[in-house]
Amino acid sequence: MEMKAWLMMRGLWMLVSGEEKEPEAAQVAEVQDWRLRSQKAAGALFLAVEHEQRIHLGGIESDPIAIWAKLESVHLAQRPGARFNAYDALFSIRKRPEESLQALMNRVDASMHSITNLCPKTFSLQNLDDELACMALIRSLPEEYSHFTSSLLLLDTLD
Repeated sequence: MEMKAWLMMRGLWMLVSGEEKEPEAAQVAEVQDWRLRSQKAAGALFLAVEHEQRIHLGGIESDPIAIWAKLESVHLAQRPGARFNAYDALFSIRKRPEESLQALMNRVDASMHSITNLCPKTFSLQNLDDELACMALIRSLPEEYSHFTSSLLLLDTLD
């Protein structure tokens, strides 16, 4: 979210998100401006990524649209297993003794934001109901099923 805000503040987000397309080749000055801003966005994204995460950016370090898409695919895998873990984290939140109610609400909001990011755009309440039923079954299995449950959470769908 911070990187997106930074890119928006610099007028680069529409380029990174793909909303702003590269101008036609006939408009040389506009093409050069777009490419310069594209390089700025790619450089900013690359430098903002932790060193050990840069391995994912090999070969695309000068393409901000590809960098953003790659980072989304790596860190926001929209799979049931990722949502299962996010829901588990949400339901594990407990108020700490020294924590204010506002801080607790902020942690819950952040957790809900993570869950929202892990849902595909076409995700419906029926999908959620189906996944929650599967998650309850998976969670109810004893420890000896741990290898089985781990493999289930890698699937693209739970049904």
